[in-house]
Amino acid sequence: MDFIVCDGVWESAGQTPVCNGTLSTVSLGEISPSGLTAEDHAQIREHALVLFAIVFGALVLKKALNL
Repeated sequence: MDFIVCDGVWESAGQTPVCNGTLSTVSLGEISPSGLTAEDHAQIREHALVLFAIVFGALVLKKALNL
């Protein structure tokens, strides 16, 4: 998908937008970075689960030592 961009200022002439500069096109890949890959998602999920397990274990250990 391509977008039309203006290196100047957009103005409105009635119902028509007018560019005071030069019109050019930019692809979607240039505007937004690519999202997470499947490997990145799996790694983040794994790290979140490990963090949850560590915090849960610390809370259980703290409760067990207070008895």
